[in-house]
Amino acid sequence: MQHQTFRGTNVQEALSQVRATLGPNAIIESTRQVTNGQNGLLSRTMVEVTAKPPGEPRRPFVNAARFDPGAMTSPAPAGGATRALPRQHPAPRMEPKKPPVSLGMDASHLERELGLLRSMLEELNAARPPRDRALNMLHAAGIEGRLAKELASGLARGKKKSPESIRAMLLSRIAERLRIEPTLMRRPGKKLIVCVGPTGVGKTTTLAKIAARARLELGQTASVITLDTFRVGAVEQWQRYASLMGLPLQVVEDKDGFHAAARASRSDFLLVDTTGRSNSSGEWILPECISGVENREIHVLLVLPAWLRANDVERIVTQYGAPGPTGLVVTKLDEAGSAGGVLHAALAKNLAVTFLCNGPCVPEDIREATLDAFLEAALPNEP
Repeated sequence: MQHQTFRGTNVQEALSQVRATLGPNAIIESTRQVTNGQNGLLSRTMVEVTAKPPGEPRRPFVNAARFDPGAMTSPAPAGGATRALPRQHPAPRMEPKKPPVSLGMDASHLERELGLLRSMLEELNAARPPRDRALNMLHAAGIEGRLAKELASGLARGKKKSPESIRAMLLSRIAERLRIEPTLMRRPGKKLIVCVGPTGVGKTTTLAKIAARARLELGQTASVITLDTFRVGAVEQWQRYASLMGLPLQVVEDKDGFHAAARASRSDFLLVDTTGRSNSSGEWILPECISGVENREIHVLLVLPAWLRANDVERIVTQYGAPGPTGLVVTKLDEAGSAGGVLHAALAKNLAVTFLCNGPCVPEDIREATLDAFLEAALPNEP
């Protein structure tokens, strides 16, 4: 099939010539940058595209006739009777050896081709409306659905179209709607801090970090009540933490035991660990437990790992809607490329982001949330 060559000052111009001549379904064989052979001011770089019309003629298929060697007979002997030849097994088919595959270009040529393809993609992406590019940026960070559409709305009218300017506008819109509460631990008065969330998201480790910071940095007392008596090793884990940090620990199984332990506590920080919920139904005693607590500022922190996607975050927010969370803790930042998915909890339910955790070490891997740190985690600046 005849190949044709098209040249243009840029990729779009060359591709326009291909579509005009060969149609929108033309097959692109190669692209490269070429010059007009002049030097100095007369030198000009162009993009050359080699293409061919769509479709490929099929090779004729030969249906070779089969024969059975066992059906052949030998010549008739003198008596006139025929004698069948012994059946012979056909020789095994020998598959022809395939020639080694060769790219037909050296490493430097391949690198140039890849660089040109990247530039083509960047040029095509730059020609898309800013709103579409903003949506792609948000989806890559885990921000999806209606929230992504809200954040990207109106960007088509913006004059700046560089990726940096689009990201800056998205960060500004997120910042306008986001609440950050970094001073939870430094508020005056006694506090009850409850961590809720699915199993394995880091509730126990987060509470241990808060307890250690209360004692080491603020010089205040802390005690622990755990309702997590179902997870294997949960009580033993708290016993080790309590022994290392000198924390009073109460293991309770019902609301009466919880109320008795809460009344007996004289600690500045009363920390409550809970079990995860497999679904939104079934008995959940936590609301009744904390409803009877008096003379303490109550904080219910929803703990979510940074790598959760939007649909999982929305399901978990509904699942742990009672008691209503008052804040958000983002954990496992060291295991995620972005934390955009948790925005679906922070913005949809107006939850203040309180702590950011980036590892399992107690108490090093926890910090009070800041706007800049959370924005960088939610919508990272990709190189």
